[in-house]
Amino acid sequence: MRRETRDGERTPAQVRPSAGEPAARETVAPEERWPAALVAAAPELSARLVAEVFGPLLALAPAERALLVGTLEAWLECGGSVGRAAVRLRCHRNTVFNRLRRLERLTSRSLSHPRELVETVLALDALRLSAAGRG
Repeated sequence: MRRETRDGERTPAQVRPSAGEPAARETVAPEERWPAALVAAAPELSARLVAEVFGPLLALAPAERALLVGTLEAWLECGGSVGRAAVRLRCHRNTVFNRLRRLERLTSRSLSHPRELVETVLALDALRLSAAGRG
């Protein structure tokens, strides 16, 4: 869903918050979540980004894919802390490390390289938005 600004520019009206944020499908001002707003404003590019970054991940069984995506979300929400993500996920920190390494292998992107992390986070936002659109 899009809305028009006073000058006629179309902007995203709905951005699905991440798991740790308020209820899904809540209307969020773009300045509150710039990356997600940018992803929502370019659906064709977003779809290409998801396919490019998460292609092999999307080929996994749904439960396995959800486990890896959930681990990535928890790690991001915990500021990149494996220990805090492990507490949130109720697993050992080595389990979080192993899942993140597997995600890196599948995506061919390192979470320790800033540009690759940005691509991964934008792809995650695009994946969430595409799931919200289907749901």
